[in-house]
Amino acid sequence: MGVAVDEVNNEIIVANNGDNSILVFPRSASGDVPPRRVIRGALTGVKGPMGVAIAKDEIYVANFGDHTALVFPRLAAGNVRPRRIIRNAPAGRETSGFGNPYSVAYDTKEARSCPN
Repeated sequence: MGVAVDEVNNEIIVANNGDNSILVFPRSASGDVPPRRVIRGALTGVKGPMGVAIAKDEIYVANFGDHTALVFPRLAAGNVRPRRIIRNAPAGRETSGFGNPYSVAYDTKEARSCPN
């Protein structure tokens, strides 16, 4: 669904809504190539990812499936827990007001992630 380009580390990060994963490819990849890293699994909390952003050596994920935004270390791979979870209600409770984030951006002036 979403794509971010990491120009510093020459990678492309993809929000793969089809199997609830985050895929990381070499920026120069061409054709049918496997990802360099995959973030996927129950521990990740990735549920319906719609958008990704890269900043400050972290990957930010906008999660449509449960109205959250997740933050992973840039080199995260496999079934790993996020470094931080941004939500507007305790885990397991219905959320209200946050809505479903479709994209995510990084505010360089305030140094924070901003689910949109």
